[in-house]
Amino acid sequence: MTDIAGSVAVITGGGSGVGRAIAVECARQGARGVVIADIEAGPAEEAAAEVREAGAAAIAVPTDVSDRAAVEALAARAYEEFGEVNLLFNNAGVSKRNPIAEAPDEDWDWITSVDLMGPMYGVYAFVPRMREQEGPGHIINTASVSGLVARQNVNGIYTSIKHGLVGVSAVLHDELAPEGIVVSCWCPGGMLTNMRDSGRNRQDRFGGPYPEEARPVAREPNPMTVNDVAKRVLAAVRENRLYIFSHPHTRPTVEAYYQQILDDFEAGERIAAELG
Repeated sequence: MTDIAGSVAVITGGGSGVGRAIAVECARQGARGVVIADIEAGPAEEAAAEVREAGAAAIAVPTDVSDRAAVEALAARAYEEFGEVNLLFNNAGVSKRNPIAEAPDEDWDWITSVDLMGPMYGVYAFVPRMREQEGPGHIINTASVSGLVARQNVNGIYTSIKHGLVGVSAVLHDELAPEGIVVSCWCPGGMLTNMRDSGRNRQDRFGGPYPEEARPVAREPNPMTVNDVAKRVLAAVRENRLYIFSHPHTRPTVEAYYQQILDDFEAGERIAAELG
């Protein structure tokens, strides 16, 4: 997707935070239509109004991305309104803080359903339609640097699922490239968003809402607003990057993690040589 101007974008989790910022930035860069999908109808409507003020047509579609039928309805509504979708941001996500060895089944089910199956439901609903449209199609999955680096932390399920989404994105990139559909995997660092308070919207089938104070993430070495992040993401989208890194200061952490893997490969080679 080399040009945002004239495109139609769908953003899940678009009612607040960086999803909303991406929606508004799409409008500022000339998108003709933006669809705001969010589990919270009120924020989705507010975001759509802000997008319209920025110059694009916009609609809000309340959507629970863990519900495949709801995502299918989102796609149908988007195509009914705008005729095509060029940019699909699978951005909605949740997280819960607990050690992975102590996590109950409902936490696994909830985070997997939103953070992994949510993007897949987007693929199932939008890719068949993208194949039929004349304009380009580009899918951007919001993963995380945590999807590249696994360390002991209090977000073990989130980290595990984001690893899965990174893998899914890479496979989809290769599968869909021959058809002209681009897939990108966005791996951001920490941002001040509503993610830490996502339990307020946990569905009843996953245990219902739970109170959790929204705690700020550790301050980044080079703090950015979500608006700055959105500009970086769209710049990488225009270059059709497979991996999008909006927080480049995380590179040493990623390099150190993969150096450990390479070191262990060398150990495996040495052991194989010694044992024959």
